Amino acid sequence: MSTAQIAEQSPYRDERPVDRRIARSRSAIEESLTALLVEGRSFDKLTVSEVANRAGLTRKTFYARFGSIDAVVQGMASSLFNGILLAIPDRAYALPLSKGRLIHAVTERLYEQRDTVEFLTKLCPNHLFLQAGREAVVSILFRRIFEVNDVAPISDFDRDYLMHLLPTTLHGAITAWASRGFEDSPDKVADFAAEMWGPICDRIFQQSD
Repeated sequence: MSTAQIAEQSPYRDERPVDRRIARSRSAIEESLTALLVEGRSFDKLTVSEVANRAGLTRKTFYARFGSIDAVVQGMASSLFNGILLAIPDRAYALPLSKGRLIHAVTERLYEQRDTVEFLTKLCPNHLFLQAGREAVVSILFRRIFEVNDVAPISDFDRDYLMHLLPTTLHGAITAWASRGFEDSPDKVADFAAEMWGPICDRIFQQSD
């Protein structure tokens, strides 16, 4: 899938307020899915009827809100990523990224939401987490880096590889973090992650300038 298609298909690109009834039913479905998986149900064996019944909703309402169980997880991951990236102040997006301001801000917020992070990395399919990460990279991360630093767009090659590299390395880091019970400080995890992708991001974005 191209970056243009990702930006177009992102379920969070529309910033209009969501009807409260829709928000409540979406939240009920997310809580239902979370509870079932935490109780030990296998993701692959879950059915829409099971999730909807647990949420006190009909199948019709479920499909109207999400369309599939996969979409519930991807929506939760997208909400996590987008909420974090949008809340980070502009100064954290200033180059060079290898200084770690951005990744430190990200890990601090991930730690604050570690229950959700643990759920998404341990109990849900990895590809849904990664797809949500790619959407956030294209629609928010790149855009804010361009705006804050006033740099030119990067090449399609660099954009597509970074779009896949950044969520993958972040997923690996926070999966390890979760497996260690989040005993490591956010700063320590951020320093490790910044060493992996900070220099290559700086080279690409600074050269575009």
